[in-house]
Amino acid sequence: MLIASWLLITLLAATPILAITSGSFAQHVISLATALMMAMATRGPEAQIASAAQLLKQFLLIFLLPVVWMTLQIFPMSSLANPIWSATSIALNQPSLQGRISVDTGATLQSLFLYLGNVSLLVSTVIITRDRRMAETILFVLSAVTTLMSVEFLLGRLDLFAGIIPQSGAAKNLFPAAAALAILTNGALVARALERHLHQQNIHNLASPQLWVGVFCGLLGIAVAFAALAALEQHTLVAVTGCGLMVLVFIAAVRRLGFRFWPSALLFLVLAAIASAMIVPHSLSGSLGLVGFVGLPPEAVAPARHLLSDAPTWGNGLGTFRLTSRAYQQFGAALADPPSTAVLMAVEAGRLPSAILAAFAAQFFLVSFRGAVRRGRDSFFAATAAAGVVVVLCESFLDSSLSNPTIQAIVAMMVGVGLAQSVGRTSGANHSAASAHRNTSFILN
Repeated sequence: MLIASWLLITLLAATPILAITSGSFAQHVISLATALMMAMATRGPEAQIASAAQLLKQFLLIFLLPVVWMTLQIFPMSSLANPIWSATSIALNQPSLQGRISVDTGATLQSLFLYLGNVSLLVSTVIITRDRRMAETILFVLSAVTTLMSVEFLLGRLDLFAGIIPQSGAAKNLFPAAAALAILTNGALVARALERHLHQQNIHNLASPQLWVGVFCGLLGIAVAFAALAALEQHTLVAVTGCGLMVLVFIAAVRRLGFRFWPSALLFLVLAAIASAMIVPHSLSGSLGLVGFVGLPPEAVAPARHLLSDAPTWGNGLGTFRLTSRAYQQFGAALADPPSTAVLMAVEAGRLPSAILAAFAAQFFLVSFRGAVRRGRDSFFAATAAAGVVVVLCESFLDSSLSNPTIQAIVAMMVGVGLAQSVGRTSGANHSAASAHRNTSFILN
């Protein structure tokens, strides 16, 4: 388990470097490190693995459904075949050409392996960070690397570092997401410092160095990340990230007031519905659909809008956006990236799977939210995961940063830490004891 822990820390510490390299290289490094980490983590203490399995079994359907869907997209499916196959068979005079949902089975298969790697990374993180001290270490490293990525972008704007740190293209697209996650992780450090101080015997002693160091470091990281978002001119993302911070404040408030989980969840849903009613109609003005959330000029999103309107019900296949978008690009124009992850998913996976994945994100949020409200201490882990799910889900409509393998790895580790610490070790022990008692009673009877 020690080797797996160091692999996790090393991989997380390398993300600022992987962020400015090519996407394929970062993907290979993350996949290799995850495979080694998973092999080491599964050899850890049985109690730690059992408690992690108890936490993860409720997400089994979430993990399996994308695998089933991508498998269906790869295999020949005459009833659900993409209409492009029939047109291709006529053009090539090959009536026997097998139809598939995916127009590029190789790209879809690669997306399947990437997804399995991210799931393995999340599972490994849950197993490793069941230990509270390791969870704190990973939170510190998460805060450091996401803040460093914000610093990378700010430094890249200076003439001294011009050309060293990319400021355009796919690399630039991940900096907004990194800055948003940096704000949340640094907010978690502030919450940790305050919680540790409130659990001391003398809470009126405001001269505690641990309190002020934790608060100062967290606020400094938040300021740097907000500066990066301001330089990126991501005003909508600033508002979304502010909502993520409000999730942390809301959880701290309901815990302080002694609210239970369901009243807290209902109150949060009411507030979220009010906020959505104020934002969504404005974003969808002009009948642009999912493209209406993207803050890009109309001519920049026109190809994606046409591709989205022509996409089949079951999608074109995961990993096929760049291939299918070529037909909608102007002659001689550079191949554009997808305007947002939501558009990418709707084109590649179809509308129904995209809606199902959004519902699964809601389940991740509720589990993390419940853990944050119910925990006696260390609630900031699960609260950060809940806030992260909200911000990531909202940002998926604003840009395509989630399609970057480095950002996917950071999100997987952040959610994994929150899930691992959503239930205390005492609660897990009580659950195991209760299960053993029921089994013993059944045998005796």
